[in-house]
Amino acid sequence: MKSAFAFLPAWPLTADIAFWVGLTLFAAGICGELCWRAWRVPRLIGYGVIGLVAGPAGLGVIDNALAEDARLLMDIAIGLLLFELGSRVSLRWIRLNPWLIALSLGESTLTFIAVWFALRMLHVLPMTAAVAATIAMATSPAMVIQLRAELKSEGQVTERLMTLAALNSMYAVVALKLLSGWIHQEFYGNVWATLIQPPFFIIGSLLLAYGLALSCNFFFRRVSSADEHSFVTLLGLILLAIAIAHMLKLSTIMALLAAGIIFKNLDPRPQLWPSHFGTAGWMLTVVLFGVTLVSFEWKYIPLGGVAALALIAARFLAKFVGSLVFARPSGLNWKQGGALGIALSPMSALAFLLVSDTYTLYPNFDPALRAIVMCSIAVLQLVAPFLVYQALAAVNERGQ
Repeated sequence: MKSAFAFLPAWPLTADIAFWVGLTLFAAGICGELCWRAWRVPRLIGYGVIGLVAGPAGLGVIDNALAEDARLLMDIAIGLLLFELGSRVSLRWIRLNPWLIALSLGESTLTFIAVWFALRMLHVLPMTAAVAATIAMATSPAMVIQLRAELKSEGQVTERLMTLAALNSMYAVVALKLLSGWIHQEFYGNVWATLIQPPFFIIGSLLLAYGLALSCNFFFRRVSSADEHSFVTLLGLILLAIAIAHMLKLSTIMALLAAGIIFKNLDPRPQLWPSHFGTAGWMLTVVLFGVTLVSFEWKYIPLGGVAALALIAARFLAKFVGSLVFARPSGLNWKQGGALGIALSPMSALAFLLVSDTYTLYPNFDPALRAIVMCSIAVLQLVAPFLVYQALAAVNERGQ
């Protein structure tokens, strides 16, 4: 029989996971505001710092198990951000200025080559180096979207940054799916599975993207995107797309990014992005960047720290040089080209999800890949927002 005082809390008091998650979100919000108001650096740096402190690399109040449980929330956050980024890519602008494609292909290809050679010089396995170099091609879409919103930046460099982030992210996902055929053959040795896997991923994801874009287009023709209810419907459609992608084991990243691009260019009078995304978007951003760095552990440093520094240096140099080479033909001056190359440096949640998906399919893949990418993310998530801030300020495109 229970005590008559069983209604009183047990002593000592024990905090559950909701307490630590709430405290972490509160601390992240405070740290982000402190970064912005006191030091005039982007809030994303503060979110990343708190993620490191709360995770196994810091106080350990949030562990990797929670990060795994938060995967669906991360998919929703990155899905919304990818859809928004895709919906800002104008294919008409690209047709009028085909040098944009040359610029995106040039900097992405140069990034892959530079990172692959840098990692091979450190004796990283060829397959691991290839996967890491493919992931390194992508500029973090989430970070680019949120920095643009936070800094209220507008101009030629900003618009190219958004377009290139969308394109090189798509290149990275497609290239990784093509590369997975080689990985599949190495691990399973089944020729038919090796041949079927890449087209299944790519074609299936694009069909899902087209269906989502048509659905969004059909809805927004009848309801104004300025209506607050439109965001609820958009969120529901994106959640359905993510659920279908999970059921069919397709790429949510490719599907949502491609859907945004198709949606933007399917309607001759494209809709504006719902303004009511702001508050929900920032909340999801805190979770996205916090969880990404919660997954970092100190054990990754001896395994992949040096290789991560090589990846960061090679990647930065390749994107900077690639942007400079194609700056003038694409309509930028040298200063703007250099600023664009620097602004392409962010690497965060998308890279984390691509690595996570690789280990989901191939649990026994070289552990050095996770170590290299996570060390790179830990550095770039804290440094890259400041670099973007300075790059956009240098060309007078920072509104704040």
